[in-house]
Amino acid sequence: MSDDLIFREVDEDVRRERLEAAWKKYGGLALAGALLIVAIVAGSVYWKDYQKSEREGQGSQFEAAGLLMAQGNATEAASAFEQLAAEGNAGYQVLAALQAAEARAAAGATDEALAAYDRLLQAGTGSAAQQDVIRLKAALLALEAKGGEAALQRLGDLAEGNSTFRNAAREVKASALLSSGDRSGAIAELKAIAEDSSATPLQRDRVSRFLLALGG
Repeated sequence: MSDDLIFREVDEDVRRERLEAAWKKYGGLALAGALLIVAIVAGSVYWKDYQKSEREGQGSQFEAAGLLMAQGNATEAASAFEQLAAEGNAGYQVLAALQAAEARAAAGATDEALAAYDRLLQAGTGSAAQQDVIRLKAALLALEAKGGEAALQRLGDLAEGNSTFRNAAREVKASALLSSGDRSGAIAELKAIAEDSSATPLQRDRVSRFLLALGG
């Protein structure tokens, strides 16, 4: 074997190790593209509830809490959303509680945010689509803050079902598995996305890059 070939192989191994390390460290950030789809679809789910509740007279409270969030006052926003979740009508109970959890996470109160997500999951309130969104958000936050096992626990079987969000869930699961040392399991989840006809071109492109990095 020539020296040039040896050096090329070593260089390829180094690049692969770096990409794999980057996935382990920044996998949650890499999922932003996938979760953008979640946000878009979730928006349509929640908008119907918002319209209903807004007609019942509480839209201004929700908008005021959202403005606090937009202004960077995450702690104040969380309190406002929590109050609305506790005192508002049924149309706001899940939506405001979810926004409160997101605000707690934005404020750096990760444990409080995870606890809020867990309460929503345990209560099982809201539509199936809402529960799927909550599960994804909880799993992603757990992955970033607590590690792979905590993320997998909250993700449940979402990646195995027929949910609209199954491919986003598979990406979260792949990152969680890899962070827990299960490289083959992570590759299997990424391949499942690549073979799913419902996956978007952007998802397939992202997955292909990570499969290449992982040697899959």
